[in-house]
Amino acid sequence: MMNSQERLITIFLRLQSRERLSKAQLTREFSVNPKTIQRDISTLRRIIEEQHLSNCKIVYNNSDNTYRFLGKTTFNKKYILIISKILLENRALNKSEMDSLLESLLSLLSSGEMREVKSIIESEHFNYKSLTNEKDRIETVWFISEAIRSKQMLEIDYKPPLKEKKTHIIFPVSLYYDAHYFYLVAYYPEYEDYATFRIDRIDRFKTSREKKPNISYGKEYRDGEVRNQKVDAFEGSRIRITLIYKGNSEIILDKFPNHTILSAEKDEIKLQIDTQNTPGLKRWILGQGGEVTVLTPQKLVEELQEILEKTLKNYTK
Repeated sequence: MMNSQERLITIFLRLQSRERLSKAQLTREFSVNPKTIQRDISTLRRIIEEQHLSNCKIVYNNSDNTYRFLGKTTFNKKYILIISKILLENRALNKSEMDSLLESLLSLLSSGEMREVKSIIESEHFNYKSLTNEKDRIETVWFISEAIRSKQMLEIDYKPPLKEKKTHIIFPVSLYYDAHYFYLVAYYPEYEDYATFRIDRIDRFKTSREKKPNISYGKEYRDGEVRNQKVDAFEGSRIRITLIYKGNSEIILDKFPNHTILSAEKDEIKLQIDTQNTPGLKRWILGQGGEVTVLTPQKLVEELQEILEKTLKNYTK
């Protein structure tokens, strides 16, 4: 799932390309609450106003309920600065890829404007360090995207942390970005199920002549539906949770788009959530401290209790 910065830049670039965007469409695509999209649009409007872009604005069209961009769409130094800042903050690419991408962006400016932007991002750019290794992400992402588009089988060598490298024959179905990393979702014919692979952990990849699997309609991977159920990047069994949340309700409503509000009072809401049972789900719940109380299912309640008991022992002398 994209963070707020990534979502802002995506919406901004699409508006710049003259695409008409509806709140409902963006809500589905990014798996967030409609109020979040409204805040994003307000943020972009504020940035445009603060940068004194007098001939540019984001307008709402009542006839088709869409937002669109009015004004010149040629990138200027202010746009390039915003995009560069977000890219440097996310640290998703290796150093050479980041250098090349920034060079391409800066080449859209005049020499004078280029110097201005370079001087602003100089320190961040000089000290840029990717999160993990120096493997190329861009070429891998493009190769896999083409395999998905052309429905080709892949052979990959994958090296999980603290485990041996292993070769997998897989059928790629989805590629997405979540919290600094790119991920591949693929159907694993050997196990007749889906698996998730982090792109920077793939050591080798090539197309395979293995026969494509015959996936039944009921088992087809549906990106939007799955994304709405996930709290982290990995696959898990579906689970329906009932809980009470006492914090800022927008936080949990944005985090879990597939929710049903069972009751709401001034200081708390009771929710039913359809999600996936992954380690990330438990980490998120525990990270909310006393603001979350899980009521059902009982098995999840017991798993959370066990984790808390083990954690407490770490601090008990």
